[in-house]
Amino acid sequence: MNSYRRVMNTLGGLPVDRPPVFAVLGAYGAGLTGCDLRTLYCDPAAYLAGQRAVQESYGFDLVLAPFDFSAISEAFGGETVWGGLQTPNVRRYPARTVNEALSLPLPAPSTAARLPVMIEATRGLARCYKEEVPVIAVLPGPGILPALLTGLEQWLETLLFEPEQAARLLDHSSPFLVGLANTLLEAGADCLVFTEGMASAEIAPRGLFADAILSHLTATFGAINGPKVVSSTGGRLNHTLDLIPGLPGVVGAIIGSKDDPAESRRLTPAGFNLIGNLDNLAFASASACEISRLALDRLSAHAPEGHFVLANSGGDLPQNTPAANLKALKESVASYKASPGGNT
Repeated sequence: MNSYRRVMNTLGGLPVDRPPVFAVLGAYGAGLTGCDLRTLYCDPAAYLAGQRAVQESYGFDLVLAPFDFSAISEAFGGETVWGGLQTPNVRRYPARTVNEALSLPLPAPSTAARLPVMIEATRGLARCYKEEVPVIAVLPGPGILPALLTGLEQWLETLLFEPEQAARLLDHSSPFLVGLANTLLEAGADCLVFTEGMASAEIAPRGLFADAILSHLTATFGAINGPKVVSSTGGRLNHTLDLIPGLPGVVGAIIGSKDDPAESRRLTPAGFNLIGNLDNLAFASASACEISRLALDRLSAHAPEGHFVLANSGGDLPQNTPAANLKALKESVASYKASPGGNT
C-alpha cells in the first residue's frame, strides 16, 4: 500500500496496513540540500528538491507545498524578514488599520510577489508524487487572514470593538483566499490545510469564534472546491472542535498537543478525521526514545478508532530536530502495528 492509498483509505474509513504519519518539514528540506532559506522560498525548483530530499530521507506519508504566509502578506504590500534558521516572517504588515486594509487591491495569485512560487512548487510536487504521496498545501484560515494584513493585535481589537468593520474586511479578503485555494487545487494539491488561529483557545474565546468567524468559514469554504482540514495552529482546539465538522468540504482537524484525545473524539462525529496531537517543541529537545514513547501514546489513544494521522500539531519543526527523532516518529507506526491491539 503506497502513501496515497494509505492516507485516502484512512480519510475514508477503509482498511490500511498502518496509520499514516507525517511531520511538517518545509524549511527542513533546505538543510538537507544545502540551500539557504531565501532561495528555498523563492525558487520552486529549490523547494521541490528540498521536499524530495525529505521524502527520500524519511518517507513520510504526505509531502508539503510551501508553508509560507509571509508570501501572502508580501502580495498585499507587506515586507518579509529572512532568518538563517526560521521560515520567513512578516517584517511590516501591508496596512496599519482595517480602513487601510479595506483599500488594498486583491493580489492575483498567478502573478503577485512570491505567490507563483507556491503554485509552481505545488505543481512540481504533484507531477513528482501524483497518486503515490498526497500533496498538501497550507493556507491561513479565513478568520485569521486579516491578521496578515494588519497584524494580530489590530485585527483582534477590530473584531471586539468594531464588528461591522471586521465583517467588511472578512468579506473583502475572502475572494483572494478562494482564488488562491482553488489555484493550488488546480495545480495538484490533494488537500488544503487552513490554519485557523481564531479557533484556537490561545487566541480567541469560543464565543468570538462562533459569533464573528464561523459563518464566514462556512461561506468561504463553500466556494473552495477540494477537501479541507482545519488546524489549531498548534494551540488547543477542543473548545471549538464541535463546531468544525459539517463545515463545507472539511474532512478533519489538526488538534493541539495539549488537547485531550478522548475529549477530541467525544466532540466529533464518527468518521471525522483527527490529525496531530504531538508537540512541535519536543522534537528538537527530546530524545528519540521519548519521541517514540509520545508517538505510541498518541497512537494508542487514537488509532483504534481509525480516521487518525499521526503528526506534529503546529508549523515547521525546528531545523535542529535530530534525524533520529524523525526516524523514531516514522518507525513508531510500524511498532504500533506490530504491538498487541495494533490492528488498524
